[in-house]
Amino acid sequence: MSRVKRGNVARKRRKKILKLAKGFRGSHSKLFRTANQQVMKALT
Repeated sequence: MSRVKRGNVARKRRKKILKLAKGFRGSHSKLFRTANQQVMKALT
């Protein structure tokens, strides 16, 4: 039995979101949580 380790999955996910959020204003392009919300909103 081997435990599954996450590797770089989380970082890749965050990078992807922050890349999409490039150019957003202030913390909307810096902080993951606010950026994530704004990207979701923008993609609707």
